[in-house]
Amino acid sequence: MIVWSVANQKGGVGKTTTTVTLAGLLSQKGHRVLLIDTDPHASLTTYLGMDSDQLSHSLFDLFQLKEFSDSRVKPLIHSTHIDNIDIMPAHMSLATLDRVMGNRSGMGLS
Repeated sequence: MIVWSVANQKGGVGKTTTTVTLAGLLSQKGHRVLLIDTDPHASLTTYLGMDSDQLSHSLFDLFQLKEFSDSRVKPLIHSTHIDNIDIMPAHMSLATLDRVMGNRSGMGLS
């Protein structure tokens, strides 16, 4: 498995375009691609035709899990209309992660 990350805090620099282009090229070559949208604005999720407010699960739910297993993580992954591309969609609730998880034990280095 190869993991790539496309990240930049500034908006409008082409993160979504780059991600979709790479995913499309990889899927055309027969690779399976899982996109993980970490942006509370859900641009990648929207680009792939999904309304994050209408989805039953999103990346935010991953942070709420107390333990990880296939049966708990797989429902967070949604199929897209593009062959070989799935997504763990974003939701605006991701913007609250600092506040929600800041006091949780195990967070940070202390």
